[in-house]
Amino acid sequence: MADVITRDNERRREPERPKGAVALADESPDELPALVAIAVGVAVLAIAIVWPTIDPLNQGDQADVVATEVTEEADGEGDTEASSEESEEASTGIDLPAIVVGLAGLGFVDLGLSADGAVVTATGEVADEATRGQVLDFIAGQPGVESVTDQLTIAAAEADTVQGDATVEAAQASVILTGTVPDQATVDAIVERVVAVYSEEQVDNRLEVDDTRTVPTQITVAGAMTDPVLFDQISTAFDDLDGVEVATRSIALEEPSELESSLNTLEPIQFASGSAIIQPESAEILDEAAAFLNDTPGVAVEIGGHTDSRGSVESNQALSQARADAVKAALEERGVTNDLRSVGFGERRLRVDPDDTPEAQQENRRIEFRLL
Repeated sequence: MADVITRDNERRREPERPKGAVALADESPDELPALVAIAVGVAVLAIAIVWPTIDPLNQGDQADVVATEVTEEADGEGDTEASSEESEEASTGIDLPAIVVGLAGLGFVDLGLSADGAVVTATGEVADEATRGQVLDFIAGQPGVESVTDQLTIAAAEADTVQGDATVEAAQASVILTGTVPDQATVDAIVERVVAVYSEEQVDNRLEVDDTRTVPTQITVAGAMTDPVLFDQISTAFDDLDGVEVATRSIALEEPSELESSLNTLEPIQFASGSAIIQPESAEILDEAAAFLNDTPGVAVEIGGHTDSRGSVESNQALSQARADAVKAALEERGVTNDLRSVGFGERRLRVDPDDTPEAQQENRRIEFRLL
């Protein structure tokens, strides 16, 4: 009995194990590895959750810095100029570097170009009026260019440049001859070449004879106009004239105004064959021409009559003048108050030469409007 009581007391002195507690020493050997594996898994899960918030190596910050540096490098000074050019081209639609290269290829260098929208401004120095016209025409023909602001200057003539004994100052509706030549025969020869292009009333001959002048006579040809036929004729009028040499050729073909272009792109005015009677079907064309002119009443306009080369020079001259007069009268009947000047050129300014086909002859028979 005593022994039994002692063992019971010893069992009563053992502390009670809390519910859910695990006493590893009391577990069986087979259960221990499974419990260790569970404990390790819990620890790994805890690290995976907590560690990114700690980031002891600051790897996230370093990645952000690297990304920032790359962005800054891409947006740095190395790309500023290219980005600026691309931005300007995108906003204007005009490729200024390409225009500069094109001008250089034509021999025009040291010119300045700038763009404001679709308007290009040209600055710099050119040799003469003809060169100015070539430069402006080239720029105006480039993609995206709507108009060109001309700030070009003409280079001063060199001291040893031959200025010429005589000057032919040609304009759209007149030509002035000045200077001295060695004899009257030279005066007559120069005037004859000019009258072959202009009507006699448009020629202002101020040439003087000076027998101390040497031969050949040096001529300067200068001026500007919008008529391409006149431009070609006066530019080359003295090239094969005996006793005369062209010292300087500074003549320009200008772009016609919007009004002049509008008038000359109307359907041709038709006349009865061999007469100055305007055909009825041309009434609407005259109405349109009158409307254009009434919108700009302060502009002086030359109405030029032209024929083909058939018939005599005298009859063609008279017919062309009569037709120009008829158009002038028809426009005035429609209320046009512009300063209208009718001029007959006869067969002087053939568009097609020789005009030995009906098509060429029709092309040469025309009325042209030129602003003065």
